Amino acid sequence: MAVSIAKPAAATAQKINSVRGRAGKPLSVYVLAYDGLSTLEYAIAVSVFAQAKPASELKSAGWYECHTIAMDETPVSGLGSLVVKASLDLTPLATADLIIIPGWPGMESDISENLNLALKAAYAQGARIGAMGAGVYVLAQCGLLEGRRATTHWRDIDAFQLRYPNVKVDTNVLFVEDENLLSSAGGMSGLDMCVHIVRGDYGTAMANVVARSLVKSSMQNTDSLNEVSRPHPRIFQSNIAPLLDKIREKIHEDWGIERMARESRSSARTLQRRFKDATGHSPHMWLTIERIEFAKDLLETTSMNIQQIAHATGLKTPETLRHHFKRVTGLSPTRFRTQFAQDEYNNAKTAQENV
Repeated sequence: MAVSIAKPAAATAQKINSVRGRAGKPLSVYVLAYDGLSTLEYAIAVSVFAQAKPASELKSAGWYECHTIAMDETPVSGLGSLVVKASLDLTPLATADLIIIPGWPGMESDISENLNLALKAAYAQGARIGAMGAGVYVLAQCGLLEGRRATTHWRDIDAFQLRYPNVKVDTNVLFVEDENLLSSAGGMSGLDMCVHIVRGDYGTAMANVVARSLVKSSMQNTDSLNEVSRPHPRIFQSNIAPLLDKIREKIHEDWGIERMARESRSSARTLQRRFKDATGHSPHMWLTIERIEFAKDLLETTSMNIQQIAHATGLKTPETLRHHFKRVTGLSPTRFRTQFAQDEYNNAKTAQENV
């Protein structure tokens, strides 16, 4: 499946959003809890945003301060006899940076007027609101999705479209971002959405750390229906792991299938099978993804121009880099650097990028 990211109304707003977390101030996150809470989606939200700040070169950057706010009299109950105790006070939502709605009992469950007003006010103040699965009903009931794009769990799509015909529903995506409103298709796609948020706030490197800690791919292809699986949990037990490490160390060199087979002391056919089993990709596709990941890191953390990055990643030419970068990420290298580069590199002139 793919992800879907709508273009913001203004490029300036997008740039501000992309560096929210890098000024050092913690970002306030509020996860809504309700009776009948979806345990999986609630766990995803707190696992991402309530965990300790990962080790990173972004030492001056802040991290998330995650809190839970209850929609019903506490404690609220969730699937599997989960019990959550939380404040009933909606006041903090007015200054929230991010609000997560982890599912919802369904379209027959109306939201309170207090929650309706609180979410509208928070959105008006610039808060992002992310709804997982059936949580999109909350955004729709607030009227925030009128004329906007969204998604939800596949089993709810038909009913949702009938009830909210003015919402543009994407039916074949993991998650949708339309300005400051995000929605996911339910289940584990909520994790894709949350890691995407981390990437926007703190960059790809930090998002990769979070994704690895949860054994989850952190990068989704915006143009393809195929997921890009990095890291893949079976790699660490695979007998090609040493080869993958060697390729990463010398990624600027030529790595054809013959060389890979020779280095791993196997036939080309055996290597192809082992790569597919361990990474989910062919050797060529895996190598391309690794090179683009390295290019993303260089775009974020250095002032190297496109020619230098193409050489360092083994993609050789700017044209080849642009082609594969766009295919994997959905963005040009320059657009990616503008959105996600650390502040000290955000002022680099476009002309210096040679793009």
